[in-house]
Amino acid sequence: MYKIIITKLFVIFLLGVHVSSWAQDGDSSKMLTLSEVLKLASENNTEILKANAEEDAAKANNQQANAAFLPSLEVSSGYAVSDDPLYAFGFKLQQQTVTMADFDPNILNSPGQTSHFTTQLTLEQPLINIDAWMGKSAASSQFKATQLKTEYTREYVSYMAKQTYYALQLAINKVRVLKKAQETTSSYLKMAEDNYEQGYLKDADVMAIKVRQYEQDAMLQEAKNQVKTVQESLNFLIGRPLTDESQIADSITQVSFSFNTSTNIYKRSDVLAMQHGIDAHHQMSKSDLMKFAPRINAFGSYNLYDSDFASFGANSYMLGIKLQWRIFNGGKNLGKYKHSKANYNKAQISYQEYVDKGTMELSQAMRSIALAESQLLTYRLASEHAKESLRIRANRYDKGLERTSDLLMAETKSEESVLKQLYAIYNYNMAVFKYQMLVSESELEGSVSDSKN
Repeated sequence: MYKIIITKLFVIFLLGVHVSSWAQDGDSSKMLTLSEVLKLASENNTEILKANAEEDAAKANNQQANAAFLPSLEVSSGYAVSDDPLYAFGFKLQQQTVTMADFDPNILNSPGQTSHFTTQLTLEQPLINIDAWMGKSAASSQFKATQLKTEYTREYVSYMAKQTYYALQLAINKVRVLKKAQETTSSYLKMAEDNYEQGYLKDADVMAIKVRQYEQDAMLQEAKNQVKTVQESLNFLIGRPLTDESQIADSITQVSFSFNTSTNIYKRSDVLAMQHGIDAHHQMSKSDLMKFAPRINAFGSYNLYDSDFASFGANSYMLGIKLQWRIFNGGKNLGKYKHSKANYNKAQISYQEYVDKGTMELSQAMRSIALAESQLLTYRLASEHAKESLRIRANRYDKGLERTSDLLMAETKSEESVLKQLYAIYNYNMAVFKYQMLVSESELEGSVSDSKN
């Protein structure tokens, strides 16, 4: 009678295991939902923070490139003292203090020490600097590329957060399955030991159950270690202390999904970033080529002079336009142009390689979803059949028609089928998340002309 009760309890447990209805343990105040994990990752992940810093740097470079159009203004002040006849007479001219006595040859030849304070306001206005204009276009394209790269970094970190979150769910549920199976096996061992003492079972039957128990202990320790490992990975992703043991609030379930109408990857933020990167290389190549062209800049200055500090007894101004054409500088400009052109060609090749690889990944992701969905259905049916097989073998065991080893093997198969079903759900969800990332469209740029592709 005791044997029948324990066996039925054992069967009821395994038949009652459902993948999508595990009770949540732990302190509810520490529970994290997937949406909370994604929010924390967006705010604290180091890859996103680094991407934001790179975007700020690109923005600053783009701001620096405005020098191609905007004027520069500089104020300077200086002091000089000299007894050189030329400088001394020039100082007096600028100070507008020259008198007839200063033309005395003796004074001209030996002027003595002359002090000179100068305050100058200098203005420079670029007029025609073709290379700088191209450089500005390159900086603008690079800034757009960095913005899109940051957007893609956020998308990728979100994908990794989902992957790690569901991996933690899988690991926790695996521990629960193994614990419950271990409890049942322990109860069955006690029953077997009692029956062995009464002469109903052989020593080999008891040893078989003990071996199964040892196997479960090892599997459980491995599963617990996996939980800690994945927990640390999740904490690292969301920027929390690695030792935090926050519980996850969602059960592992199959996500809802429908295929996107998009069949290419050209609107994805990382692909758009590479397109703008190519444009930046192209503009830099043009900029280096235009260094052979002349530059035309306007300039002006306003000067204040006096022999005493902080006194402004005289002033003057100067306005002008300067044409500068460096025809040859030892081959430096030619070398820079060839270098930037080579980088542009390399960027085009890298872009095409990236697009081809991304297209291949998209095709593989679509097949992965179909495969994962098929496997999920297969493992779901296998789990049901394994439970039914265990139920039948348990009933036959009660009647003395099954060996202990056969019952244990059926229990092992049932346990494995539950775990395989959990893994199938996880693999399906990961396939969906990867597909969604591969066909995502940038929010910064809604569309890109096919001519750029």
